[in-house]
Amino acid sequence: MSKNCLIETGNILSLNELKKKTGLSTRDELIETLKIVLQDSPSNESSLPTTNGIGEGDSENVDRKELKITVKIFISTAKAEVLKQALDEVFRILHTDTIESLVIAYKSTDDSGDILTSLQSLWSVIEELKKSGKLCSVGLSDVDTEVFIQFFRAANVKPNIIQINLASCCVVPPALQEFSKENDIQLLTHNDPCQILPKESVMEIFGNSANLHWVARYQIHLRCRGVLSSKGYLVYLDKPT
Repeated sequence: MSKNCLIETGNILSLNELKKKTGLSTRDELIETLKIVLQDSPSNESSLPTTNGIGEGDSENVDRKELKITVKIFISTAKAEVLKQALDEVFRILHTDTIESLVIAYKSTDDSGDILTSLQSLWSVIEELKKSGKLCSVGLSDVDTEVFIQFFRAANVKPNIIQINLASCCVVPPALQEFSKENDIQLLTHNDPCQILPKESVMEIFGNSANLHWVARYQIHLRCRGVLSSKGYLVYLDKPT
């Protein structure tokens, strides 16, 4: 028997234990955060058990127009319904109808699939939300240049962000630079692992039979000052009861 669980960290900028651990990678930051939150906040027994972290801090009482919300979703399945569920939870927990910037980091655990077809399946969810005005800027992370160009040309709603990890690609591919410039695409670098929470970490924290579905990271900036006021993670998985 297993049950689905949603871990909501709340605003990790207020976690004193985390502040003491400087220079953490994205993966280590998430792992340490989960250990702190799970220790302090046991989950309830609702139909979708949710472990809630701490409050949202400075952005809680600010006019929504003064906030910029950026979200990155790490997902390992090409099922559109799973991505839709992830986005629904982000909208619900952040109490917002719009996301200013969304990036999808897709890394399949099964290398036999067609990456282009998988991305197109996920993108159907993005296109629907973009057309309804719920998403502003949208993009992908760590996609091979040729795959990204094919994807861009076929998409009805074009991505206007592409992220690349300089740890695995020390120089930005010239073809990607040129294509991004020609099509007004933001070319951004990052240092996130595509699989932000590896299987061994999931097993260590949640048990041997736990299965991770997706992770969403959000950041909320105050537009007027460019200050990061809130940052947190949502982690959705099933684990043995």
